[in-house]
Amino acid sequence: MAEEQLYFEDVEVGMALPPLHKTPSNTLLFLYSAVTWNPQRIHYDKDYSLREGYRDVIVHGPLRGAFLSQLMTRWIGDGGTLKKLSYTNRDIAYVNEPLICKGTVTRKWIADGTGYVECEIWVENAHGVRLTPGSAVVVLPRKEAQ
Repeated sequence: MAEEQLYFEDVEVGMALPPLHKTPSNTLLFLYSAVTWNPQRIHYDKDYSLREGYRDVIVHGPLRGAFLSQLMTRWIGDGGTLKKLSYTNRDIAYVNEPLICKGTVTRKWIADGTGYVECEIWVENAHGVRLTPGSAVVVLPRKEAQ
C-alpha cells in the first residue's frame, strides 16, 4: 500500500509508477496452484516441466496479473479504486527469476467530478523483455473535493 495517499492532482501523463519487484519461488507457485485448483504440473514439478520442453517451472499467467493488480493498488493507496485491469501473457516467466512490474500514466480525465487515471502496465524480466503487457484504469481522490 502507498505510505501516503496519492491524489488525482499529483499525477501527470508520462509519470512512471514505482516499480514492484517479485521473484516467484517454488513454494509460491505450488501454493498458487493449490489455491487456484490448477493441477498443471508445469507450475510446480521441474522434472515434468523439463520433459514438456521448458527449462524450468513456469510462473502462472494469472499470478502475473495479480502482481500487476498489486502494482496498481499499492500505488493508488487506500483512497483509490482499481476500476479496470487487463493484461496479456506474451512470453514465459520462470520460477526464481526476477520480475519487475512497471507502469506509466497515459491519460487522466475528470468525469462527473471523479478523477480517472489510465496507465500502461507490464511485467518484464531481468533482461527488460515485456512478458505481460496490460493497462489499468483507476479512480483517485481529488484534493478539490476534500
